Amino acid sequence: MTRRRIWIRKEPLGILFGRAWRVYGTKKLGFLFGVLAALLWAPHFYVVESLRLAEGDAGMPVLVAEFYFLLCGSVILLLLLFVSGRLSELAVFKRRETHFLVLAASGGYAFWLLRDAALEAVSPAHAHLLFYSAPLLMGALSLLTAERADRRAALGLLFGFVGCIMILQGSVGGAEAAGAASLRGSLLAVGAAACWALFSVMARPIVREEKALPVAVLVMAIGAACLLVTCLSRGENILAVRVPQLWTALLAGALTVGLMMVFWLKCVGMVPVALASPLWYLALVFGIAWARWRGLSIAGWWALGGSVLILLGLHTALSGRRRAAVTIADIIRG
Repeated sequence: MTRRRIWIRKEPLGILFGRAWRVYGTKKLGFLFGVLAALLWAPHFYVVESLRLAEGDAGMPVLVAEFYFLLCGSVILLLLLFVSGRLSELAVFKRRETHFLVLAASGGYAFWLLRDAALEAVSPAHAHLLFYSAPLLMGALSLLTAERADRRAALGLLFGFVGCIMILQGSVGGAEAAGAASLRGSLLAVGAAACWALFSVMARPIVREEKALPVAVLVMAIGAACLLVTCLSRGENILAVRVPQLWTALLAGALTVGLMMVFWLKCVGMVPVALASPLWYLALVFGIAWARWRGLSIAGWWALGGSVLILLGLHTALSGRRRAAVTIADIIRG
């Protein structure tokens, strides 16, 4: 029995997905985790907007919402470690302090801070679109590693980004947002995407050797502490929230941030980032269903065309390397 097999079966999530691992292998299970991460992330932007645009002056500041997202996500995952008797795994921080501080700075703090600043400077639709430049940036950063994106992977990433543009072009305010965006706001949004890309690339060496759960707990806990200091320095009252808003933020933190981050870390631990990055576009495809359910207007033909392009890009990227040997059908069956 290999070390990888032991590692997966000892994880709580490994118990759930152990059979899938045995049937499809490590890489294919990694793709499944990536799809699940995209599915969980899909409603995140809509939840943030619902909290920010509450009736009257009762809207929840984005930075405060992000603090609760990270706080709740880290607490829930910490409880999972406690219940499973694995708190000692947090000692991984002592072996990789510098690496963890880079991960926390990029994915646990700077990403959320820049995204908050971007939402204050440009429309949500424009910030949403530019965040999906993250897979392109992951592909670019992979060129600095031994697991570089090949031409087909790069072409797939471009297809996927064009698909994102089409979907958001058909959403409410999508067309107006592109013209009204400021350069500063656009740079902030791209900076947030770059932080997430850097986090994903830098996380792979760690999660290939360590378990994803303690890594996610440490990154989010450090990020929550930094966001708390930032909120206090800005004069934001983190207690001035209504109970329904608080419950929404806690639920979103547990699912769209906490569990999503665990799944994404497990994905990049099993699959090279250049191949995993196109999966992130699926969040926008899954988000169409959420938007429809929430009664938001999305042009059907734009959404359909964009979704087809994203799936085409995913197929192109994954078929670029024979050793991946994964198709869309494999992912669906997984």
